[in-house]
Amino acid sequence: MKNTATINKVLINAFLIFYVVSVFLDLHIFYNPISTLIRTVFISIIFIITLINNFSVKHFKYFILYGAALLFYILMHHINATNFYSLVPGNFNYSFLSELLYIFKMLSNIMIFYIVCKLNIKYVNVKKYIKLIVAFITLSIIISDLLSLSYTAYNFEHTTIPIFKWFNYDIYDFMAGSSKGFFHLSNQIVAVLLLYFPLICYEAYSNKKPLDYILQILIVVSMLMIGNRLAIYGTLIEIFILTIIYFILNIKKGINKFGIGLNILICVGVVLIIPFSPLSMRNEYYNAIYNNKPIDFIKNSNAQVTNEYEVKDDLIVKLESKQIDPNFYKVAYPYQYDKEFWQKVSDLNIEQTGNARFMELAMIKRVKQINDNNLDDWFGLTYSRVMNIFNIEQDFVMQYYSLGVIGVCLLLGLYFILLIYCIIKITFDLKNKYTEKNIALLLGCGLMFISSYYSGNILNATSTIIPLSVVLSILVNEVRIKKENTGTENILGFNVTTLSMDSLIPKIFDNKTKFIVNINPFIILDHKNDLEKKKLFNKEKIQIPDGEGIVLISKLRGGNIKRRIAGIDLMLKICQESSKYNHTVFLYGAKKGVAAKAKLKLEEKYSNIKIVGTISGYEEEEKVISKINASKANILFVALGSPLQEDFIIRNKKRLKYVKVFMPVGGSFDVISGNLKRAPKIIQKLKLEWLYRMILEPKRIKGVFRLIIFVVISIFDKEV
Repeated sequence: MKNTATINKVLINAFLIFYVVSVFLDLHIFYNPISTLIRTVFISIIFIITLINNFSVKHFKYFILYGAALLFYILMHHINATNFYSLVPGNFNYSFLSELLYIFKMLSNIMIFYIVCKLNIKYVNVKKYIKLIVAFITLSIIISDLLSLSYTAYNFEHTTIPIFKWFNYDIYDFMAGSSKGFFHLSNQIVAVLLLYFPLICYEAYSNKKPLDYILQILIVVSMLMIGNRLAIYGTLIEIFILTIIYFILNIKKGINKFGIGLNILICVGVVLIIPFSPLSMRNEYYNAIYNNKPIDFIKNSNAQVTNEYEVKDDLIVKLESKQIDPNFYKVAYPYQYDKEFWQKVSDLNIEQTGNARFMELAMIKRVKQINDNNLDDWFGLTYSRVMNIFNIEQDFVMQYYSLGVIGVCLLLGLYFILLIYCIIKITFDLKNKYTEKNIALLLGCGLMFISSYYSGNILNATSTIIPLSVVLSILVNEVRIKKENTGTENILGFNVTTLSMDSLIPKIFDNKTKFIVNINPFIILDHKNDLEKKKLFNKEKIQIPDGEGIVLISKLRGGNIKRRIAGIDLMLKICQESSKYNHTVFLYGAKKGVAAKAKLKLEEKYSNIKIVGTISGYEEEEKVISKINASKANILFVALGSPLQEDFIIRNKKRLKYVKVFMPVGGSFDVISGNLKRAPKIIQKLKLEWLYRMILEPKRIKGVFRLIIFVVISIFDKEV
């Protein structure tokens, strides 16, 4: 155990160092398949050591199942790739090895999730590293821009119009005025900064340290320098959302006036600078294209070396007039192989043809149409072929055409599962989980997903897979923190036990009077407004979670109720153990003859049990009291249905002199006697016993609506 903890500590340190060093590999000079492979291999090594050092049969089974599904997918993906037809010879190029390496890289998110969650890396462990990464990214962009050493946001030429020169032009070349430092792709850097910006704001709000405020300003300035829509509008959206949430969460505790004031100042500053930024110049550029207005820098930017005697056919002339990037119809999908397609394109309006993303998607759709293979929807055209045509600048869309639906589910599905899981955990425990830190983590991840769709090249790059997977996994660790286990858990005012059924037995037979209450969503709804009954139930100490709804709410809120204790199961366990503690049993309730039949079945099942009396639920109460007292029974099971059975016990508890254990059991006598079938074991294990009973008794369907009410009340943790 000690060695495991020591190795885990080493793994955490190694992973966090790698986390910081990884950002340096995002620089253009290091950005190549080799650096990607190095990072993926390192993640794999940490993952394997973590898996071995913290071996769990349960987790190992999951990985075996996932591995089998992945191997099946890879096989089918490859088989589908060999059955391919295209009009363009270059589209046939396909490399199985390249495809394997791409899938290997895409698996990084799963490996990182396991590493972070298994090693229990929390936000407090990584926040200083995040600040270091943010400082490196922003300072490198800002300094290189000021010195005109930065690459432009759109290519690898150096910027010639640094930020302080923006204000000297009416219109300038937006490419020459936008900067990405020395990084490879600007959209990846924007996505990473959008991921980290809410966390820096949270630190600034919470700690009120100058360094955090400075980092906040550095990110905003860097986003302005990058100058695309996602960078500027994304930052403004995050500031607005974070300010509103911070204000709501702290209105009673006290507002950080400086932090709020700084946010307002930043927003005003950004809005005032936008008209001079590359973003506005870019808009001018495209407006000029769509409206055929002459702008000098556009001519320079699009200048092409052509032979003045070159003879162009009519289609080329038409395509050129539609402002289509020549790389599309000359290189990516040469027009001479599919003139029918390009003729249709040439008839489209210039707003479509001048949109690079529209054209990228149009070409891929055409290739898929020509191939005419339904399996492409499930297994994809392959990443190799899609990249041979053109890089689609929309994640999810890119992966759909490359990997197919099954590939997207296997390789990207974890992101959505974790994001939904975190949203649910926060929603169902607003009191404890709706915090500035968790919202900052969630907002950063959410904006990064939006970034991936609108800008592309994010979810398939290690540069962004690593930070996104780390932050999302940390959020999972933060929202799944369990409450301290005190033996009971408060569910809407009812103190439900967190003990297992075996642990409850000694407490039940300790010779003190016990009233066992079965707590399920319907019991809570029936008694939620009865403060006296709540108080009485809580005083009895043993309230069992007799409902999957109770277990679910506990788990969603980080509670300690691990599994349902069905009332009938606890009743049978008490019957089994009663002779050991020299206790006698009395059965009261149900229709005439049912209790007597249940007595016989219990005596067949437990040979040592002593059932000293039975009576139906339709006898006068005084007669019932008299008969129970005459039997001197120590355990009384009452089957009258809720709330009648609980009310009977409350009224007569003190009158029943010999009874030490009172337990309402609903329809258990009917099940034990054989009059009513319980759900098969497999249904019980699948936790669908409620659905089984609903099918047998359709009138129970109205209970679904009551469950919805229970869920709504549970979310806000107050009565409605």
